[in-house]
Parts: sequence; structure tokens; C-alpha cells
Amino acid sequence: MNSLLECRKISKIFGGIEALTKVDLTVAPNSITGVIGPNGAGKTTLFNIISGALVPTEGEVIFKRKKISGMGPARVCRLGVARTYQLVRPFNSLSAIENVLIGLAFGRTESMTKKDRVAEAFRILQMVGLEKKINHVAEGLTLVEKKHLEIARALATAPEILLLDEVVSGLNPTEVTKTVETIQQIQESGITVIMIEHILKVVMALCERVVVLNYGVQIAEGPPKAVVRNEAVIEAYIGKFEDDGGKPHA
Repeated sequence: MNSLLECRKISKIFGGIEALTKVDLTVAPNSITGVIGPNGAGKTTLFNIISGALVPTEGEVIFKRKKISGMGPARVCRLGVARTYQLVRPFNSLSAIENVLIGLAFGRTESMTKKDRVAEAFRILQMVGLEKKINHVAEGLTLVEKKHLEIARALATAPEILLLDEVVSGLNPTEVTKTVETIQQIQESGITVIMIEHILKVVMALCERVVVLNYGVQIAEGPPKAVVRNEAVIEAYIGKFEDDGGKPHA
């Protein structure tokens, strides 16, 4: 597989507890990769290592054939890896467009004129469906709007890889559908996506490959339809699946 990003034998120990154990992840350019597993499996720890917030105890992260693990989040972001957080963190007192302009000002290496920054911020807000809310204060946005603003702030840094941490969690079915469409549009624009997600229907609809973690150990990796039928995955995480591969049931 032609890879844009590789995690090679990533391990992370916190106070004697191994949160990740020799996890491998290979991500192809312009793909959507899912990371799934039960709570406490190590998914967010893996994202923290990829984004530079944590240094792995062992192993390395390679982006465009260059080691980035240990560089720190600011440098990793400027190299082209951006992320969102499960708990949205907008600047609540600022408008939607001001939130995005901050990402443009501090997350990119190239300089832009004020006119170009405003135009780019509007384009990004349009991509995530917030073009009618550009002057609305972030605190007054709905949950789905805040999640889309979180995506927009990450996109403002001009990433080649976007890490999405449970962006559809807490949304109703209509909002989930809209967010799935937004993620597809982001990938179609040429951005590679890695996403942590619990809603399997979303994983099945979006992801080309899926990695499954359980207690920090990688127990499966491959196309979604194969992964959800893996006995180890069923036992650890899913339960039994219907033959159509659609919905988990007790």
C-alpha cells in the first residue's frame, strides 16, 4: 500500500499501565480510515501520539516518509496533520468566522492577506455547512454546528491528514447524515481522514479500512465488512452481526 502516514509498533505506557501495545497503522493518501474499539481501548491515545500531543514509549509515526513522533503538536499541525476533539472546544465568545480565522492565522506556514484569509474562512465554513452562521457567536451554536465548527477550525490549518474524534457522537439521525456528507466532501477535496467512531453504520458507510483496538492491542485491521465479521472483534466489541452486515444486535 502506498502510504501517507504510518504508525510503526506504537506503544505507550502510563505509570506502568500499557495503553497501547505495538500498534501498526498504515494510511493511504486520500482515504478514510476508521479506528474503533470499546471505551478505554487506546483510540484517543493513538490520536494524541499521531498529532504530537504525546510521545510514544516505543515506536514511531512516519508522515510523508519523515518521522514526526516527538515533534510536538504545533509543528505536527504545520506539517499537515490536524485534529478535532470529542469534546468541542470553540472560542465561545468569538463568532464562527473568527474561530476559523484563528486557525488560518496560527496553523498555516504561508502568509495570507486579510482579504484572502476572510475568503478562505468563508470557503471552509461553506464546506461544513455554516455559511449562514459566520457571524454567530460560537457559544450560541447548536451541538452539531459546534462540531462542524470544530472541523472547520482544523481545516483552516490546511491539513493533508484530518483526525476526527467521534464527530457524530450525540447527534440525531438527520445530523449524522449531514456530517457524513461533510466528511465525504472533505475527502473528495483531497484530504485524508482518520476517524475514531462508535457508530458502526457511519464506519461502514465511510471507511475503506478499519483498525480495531481492545485494551491497547490491535486485534484486527482490514476492510470494514471483513473486520465486523472477525470473531475477535465480535467477542471484544460488537456482539453478533446480522448477515447483511448492517446492525449489531444483542
